[in-house]
Amino acid sequence: MSGLRDRLNRLRGAPEAAPPRSEPPAPAETERPALPAGFAAIDVGLEENEAGPFLLRRIAYPLPYRHGRHELGELLARAGSLQPIAARQNGGSGPIEPGRLLFLDTETTGLGVGAGNVPFMVGFGYYEGGAFIVEQTLIRHPGEERAMLTYLLGRLQDKTHVVSYNGRTFDWPVLANRFILNGWRSSGPGPGHLDFLHPSRALWRNTLPSCRLSAVEEGRLGIRREEDVPGSLAPALYFQYLSDGNPEHLHGVYAHNEKDILTLASLAVHFGRLLDGDGDEEATLGSEELFRTAGWLEQHGLSEVAERLFERLAEREEAGEAGWSLPLAARYKKIGRYERALPLWRRFAEAANNVSAPRVEAHIELAMHYEHRDKQLLTALTYAEKALELAVRRGVLARDKAKRDAERAALQHRIARLRDKVSRERKSAKP
Repeated sequence: MSGLRDRLNRLRGAPEAAPPRSEPPAPAETERPALPAGFAAIDVGLEENEAGPFLLRRIAYPLPYRHGRHELGELLARAGSLQPIAARQNGGSGPIEPGRLLFLDTETTGLGVGAGNVPFMVGFGYYEGGAFIVEQTLIRHPGEERAMLTYLLGRLQDKTHVVSYNGRTFDWPVLANRFILNGWRSSGPGPGHLDFLHPSRALWRNTLPSCRLSAVEEGRLGIRREEDVPGSLAPALYFQYLSDGNPEHLHGVYAHNEKDILTLASLAVHFGRLLDGDGDEEATLGSEELFRTAGWLEQHGLSEVAERLFERLAEREEAGEAGWSLPLAARYKKIGRYERALPLWRRFAEAANNVSAPRVEAHIELAMHYEHRDKQLLTALTYAEKALELAVRRGVLARDKAKRDAERAALQHRIARLRDKVSRERKSAKP
């Protein structure tokens, strides 16, 4: 019947009955492509903020957690002791609170700090809720950089100091350039710095093979990495990932960056212990390192602790023979403690008699001391004449003729003056 009616309607020119109306389909949700399994294998996930997506890995180390010799939770009580380092590096500093430190390490596409060097991974650590947290951001292409930097700014909001290793001259300037290139402008002072490269050099430049972080952590923190990817290979591995999309190229880079951040926290504990005057390792330090440590503590205002180390050093068997003995004697002379300086000068002078290229500073100091302070002119003359003899012997090997001639001339002048004084003293002593 309905078919007949439809045919009739068509013959009459009536409009066809409209088909039943249906609701338009709901727009399908945009599904993000899943990350490659190589990222999931190391717990890397996709993160997004108002600036877009980027990759984020987050690892929590519940306290207590030991990295090398030090338990990282120890910094919760010792962070304030780092204030002298911060004050020295920043021209002053407020109090150091553990929860307001951000431990920072970047992996970049190059070595310079110019605009062409891109930080493709930014790793950072911080203390939160009874744990030390390590977060590592990664960009898969330049379009994700702004989102990564936005996230980093959020983490910096409540932080007063960035803790790094060469971060003042590399990591932070690189990041500052990227902020500018992405449209940010500085609206106030940046964070303070605790750059541990500088104290590491002050303490260990003469006792470790190098002051690279890897050498410091192995030599002084008891950390030995197995199958570590050197940071110098990180750019090549990142470019390989960009080329073929395989995240496994980055596994070693993630591990290296993570360990660097943990080592920064362990190093913070180490320096905190030194600045606290914690002397449980002093007896095991070599003399050169003990001297450097004492001088470093004195520079940071811990004179009492430094004095204890200097006293211990002066009592060691090799005191007076090693290169550090002359600076130590000079320190004692400066503060008027000649009873400490004299044995060091005498022992150094005695040792100098038996080397092919002797140093004459100890003989000269003794000549000056006995001439001007003890008024023992014959003893002063003996040391001055011996200094000239050693200077002549050393002059055969000396390269700087002008310096050699000036030294000899000064000694000859001293000897002539002393001989004249001795002669006059003898004449005045005759009845």
